[in-house]
Amino acid sequence: MHPRIEELIEHLSKHRRGVHEAVASVPPELRDRKPAPDRWSVAEVMEHLSMIEQGVAALLTMHVTTARANGVGPDPDSSSVVASYANADALVDRTTKISAPRRVLPTGTMDAAAGTGALVQAHAAMVSSLQNADGVCLENLMHPHPVLGSLNMYHWVVALGLHDQRHAAQIREIGQSLAAS
Repeated sequence: MHPRIEELIEHLSKHRRGVHEAVASVPPELRDRKPAPDRWSVAEVMEHLSMIEQGVAALLTMHVTTARANGVGPDPDSSSVVASYANADALVDRTTKISAPRRVLPTGTMDAAAGTGALVQAHAAMVSSLQNADGVCLENLMHPHPVLGSLNMYHWVVALGLHDQRHAAQIREIGQSLAAS
């Protein structure tokens, strides 16, 4: 497998472990509760994360399928794509609010147990999409991100891991808020 694909799988796995650790830090009986009417519960964050990851997996698959059909071959570069992502701190900085687009807002119909299952399924779909992308250079496969602007598919996946990191911090904040009330 290409080193960049391996790097992305490890990047995503590391940040997903962080999400699961954050969820585990919140007592099970609090995971379905909102800390305030205008804030998400842990279960809703998990639903949102699974929606995002499923969407990015589908987007990657679509771009790779088209690229393969157009004769795009393997990436000659093996340098770090995670290190090449500009301004990662801005994405994980929770002092700056980022509003989720309507299509990825949680429905509130999923409890924390279902959210865990959805996260596991979404991660498996993403890893499968990355494995399928092996042999295709993702550097010039560009797609607009609703918040971050135009990103190549490598950076879409890097941003996905950083998105997990951002929401792991949110989950810990939710747990602290509920424990204090």
